[in-house]
Amino acid sequence: MTDARRFALITGASGGVGRAVAVELAQHGYSSALLYRNGLKAVEETADAVRAAGAEAIVLQADLTDPEAVEKAVQATVDHFGAIDVLAHCAGAYTAWKTIRGLSVKDWQDFLNADLSGFFYVLAACVRHMHERKSGSIVAVSSIAAQACQPRGGQAAAAKAGLEALVRVVAKEEGRHGIRANGVAIGLTETEMGADAERAWGEEATKRLLAGTPLGRMGKPEEIARVVRFLASDEASYVTGKILQVDGGQIIAG
Repeated sequence: MTDARRFALITGASGGVGRAVAVELAQHGYSSALLYRNGLKAVEETADAVRAAGAEAIVLQADLTDPEAVEKAVQATVDHFGAIDVLAHCAGAYTAWKTIRGLSVKDWQDFLNADLSGFFYVLAACVRHMHERKSGSIVAVSSIAAQACQPRGGQAAAAKAGLEALVRVVAKEEGRHGIRANGVAIGLTETEMGADAERAWGEEATKRLLAGTPLGRMGKPEEIARVVRFLASDEASYVTGKILQVDGGQIIAG
């Protein structure tokens, strides 16, 4: 099923989930502005994949912790495409994997600035644009860390809980203005960030964790992307304020 020609702003487009989302959207008619902080080669590969799928892609560098840079990137997207129909927020920060007593103030502030404040900056900028148009869809990639509250996961638990709260607030504030907002809470996924978690926990501990889950494996970026695309599309026109867990049952495994 192909949507009418539409335009998406995708953060974290140099990463595994961001790339998969960009390609999935391209296959359904969405051209995209691909935001990245670093990793130009990787985001250019994402752009090539989007173009190979028959859609247009532009690449924009922006550090989400810089609100002025974010505003400029959003405006550049609007100037180029004329509109932002979808914000797909796929950016994330690497956790320090420390206990609460072991986290420094800098660890805490740097992570929340990148993972929560960064989302707020791009969310607010896009919502202002969508509010004027009376149309738009926001899908934010979150993590089951917000519910699991794992040891050494305090940074991610707090930041992702905050992200999910912002999604619900926007859903309430902007629903009558034609804007939907939803989130996708992912578990261990075959990305560099998933590999980072595996290194932190250890290979054997990760294997035991996955063996105890209903599907018994990590997720694939493409599996996440299909859900993001669904929530972004008109197929989910009556869905807003929801956080869908796409984790192979990891959260219910305990």
